[in-house]
Amino acid sequence: MLPICRDKLPIEKVTDCWSREIQPPTSPEDLVHFFERAWWRGELKTDGPLTPLALMKSMYTSARERDLTTLVFVTKEDSEGIELADGGLLFDANELERPAILVPSNDPETWTEASCVAAFEVLSRTPSRKDYPDRTIQFLIMEIDHHQFVRLLTAHGLDLPKFWRPPISEPPELEKEARVSSAAEPSSPMGLEVRQRGRKPTKFERVKEAMRRDIREGQRTMASLDALLEKDLVGAYGGFSRDTMRKARTAVLSEMVEDAMKRDLREGRRTADSLRTMREKELGENYGVSSDIASKARTAVLSEIVEESNHDK
Repeated sequence: MLPICRDKLPIEKVTDCWSREIQPPTSPEDLVHFFERAWWRGELKTDGPLTPLALMKSMYTSARERDLTTLVFVTKEDSEGIELADGGLLFDANELERPAILVPSNDPETWTEASCVAAFEVLSRTPSRKDYPDRTIQFLIMEIDHHQFVRLLTAHGLDLPKFWRPPISEPPELEKEARVSSAAEPSSPMGLEVRQRGRKPTKFERVKEAMRRDIREGQRTMASLDALLEKDLVGAYGGFSRDTMRKARTAVLSEMVEDAMKRDLREGRRTADSLRTMREKELGENYGVSSDIASKARTAVLSEIVEESNHDK
């Protein structure tokens, strides 16, 4: 099967294709639940108006109207169940067959993302196809982008499948240069070699581009590149010195982490304050690189924000 080259795919398509590659073999249904868990826990953000809070409010209304009978939504006031550490409740034997979701109050309008974290965690462990199948379609049509997919799998220590690759587009300045070049220079006669103008890429740049390409095409992740021994870097990317390999890897990972941080800030997944206060270990785990590289990338990104802010003034 040829790789799919698109920025985004619906979860239904991702789970169908991924189930044909993943080892050990896993059914599409189980992979859907993997995405559901990540979504409820805030590890996966999707485009569109549907959020965990909005979906739980809708499910709560359906349960109150007896349209949803497979889940029990309760508050501390209207239940005699014993609250458990994970946010669930322990009921008598008659209630054990249905998952119990402890909600903050009987008025959904007062709920917030923060007050419903424990409820989201309980829902993350209940597969929609089993406990609320009418909502499964909402998960299947959700679209995720390739960047999120890679980051989620990296965070869970999973190998990247080969069925999906992002479309590779040239930077705008290269596209402009190509258009100017093709318009200004006549086509060369067949059989004659045209001398390429400009300096050849240095060893350093060639190694960097090879590393970027491997990550872009799913052959490596940032974490797996970061973990390669220097001798393995030399073996994988040509006979250059270890020093060249080490510096090229650091440069590539730093650039990619900075881009990821800027994208998270731009798309509202993080704020400058939350990025600034994140512990180094957590920072490295979130972006799939060493704490040192992640910390330096953060410093560069935050410094750029301060510089832009001062310039605007």
